[in-house]
Amino acid sequence: MATTTERDYGHRTAVQKLGVQQGQRIEVVGDVGPGLRREVKEACGRGLVKSGELDMAIVLVESLEDAEQVFDSYRPRLRDTGSLWMITRKRGHDRYINQMLLVPGAKKRLLIDNKTCSVDDERSGIRFVVPRSLRKAAASSGSDGDGSK
Repeated sequence: MATTTERDYGHRTAVQKLGVQQGQRIEVVGDVGPGLRREVKEACGRGLVKSGELDMAIVLVESLEDAEQVFDSYRPRLRDTGSLWMITRKRGHDRYINQMLLVPGAKKRLLIDNKTCSVDDERSGIRFVVPRSLRKAAASSGSDGDGSK
């Protein structure tokens, strides 16, 4: 009989869970937790960016309206292989958002969710990426970007 084993990621740091890599262009916005900005800078080996193309954006969202604005602001700046981490408050906090409510907004912008993780005791993140099937097509087709299907 096969057994399922729970994986323990407790030994991994937040930046390891987020997948921060050396040399990436990363923007961090909002109250993402104590020390996360510094840890991201150390892990990527460069300063955080505020404009231009991004390998990763890590953004606190505190309402569904915030999330819609974040999608609209960051989707055009994401490289095909980039990721948008939306950081939300965990259950029990007065600004808690069920992360599954963020998925329809991502799909409207041709993004998919592919990972969630705990950032600290108060925050967790959900990662949105460009689906592999759209990466090269999006780069070469010159899509009009209006999101219509």
